[in-house]
Amino acid sequence: MTPPYAREYCYLQFRHICELIALGCLLLHGDLPDAQTQKAKKEWNAQKIMSLLTRKHTHAFPQSVTVDKEGDVSKFNANSKPNALTLEEFKSLYSECGEVLHRGTIQSLEEKDVISKNDYDKVIKWSSKIIDLLNQHLIVRSSGKSMFFVSLRTEDGTPAISILNFDTKSGGLEVIERYLKL
Repeated sequence: MTPPYAREYCYLQFRHICELIALGCLLLHGDLPDAQTQKAKKEWNAQKIMSLLTRKHTHAFPQSVTVDKEGDVSKFNANSKPNALTLEEFKSLYSECGEVLHRGTIQSLEEKDVISKNDYDKVIKWSSKIIDLLNQHLIVRSSGKSMFFVSLRTEDGTPAISILNFDTKSGGLEVIERYLKL
């Protein structure tokens, strides 16, 4: 694959990833009244979905997390990866995908500058940000009483998602359910 086509293919994948993140958030936040509307259920634009969800639930977007274990105790450090994709960057990436993939007319294609090393460096930067976000992340429920903890690679090498409830007595988290996919 020649470099310009490889770049375009990467942006197509980025767009799919953005849409999957947004649709996943819409599914996980299905208890929000805005997420239950027919308009929300038919929406495909990732930026519009995230705007809809974050309007009333500011933590609807995934948050990167690192986990420190000491014996049986796990400490979750949210937003501890400075390179992880943020909501604002998510919106910028999705917009950039549209610019790269929707080229316009023949005339506008001919007027475009040659793709530079900086354009390819952006692909690497976006890939790194997505990986830092998705490897381990939390999604806080709108009630604020529980969250989803997603790990794409657990200690045993498998992906997992856990539902965690805040334990008001101890101030910690209690694992309610854990799902593994092999």
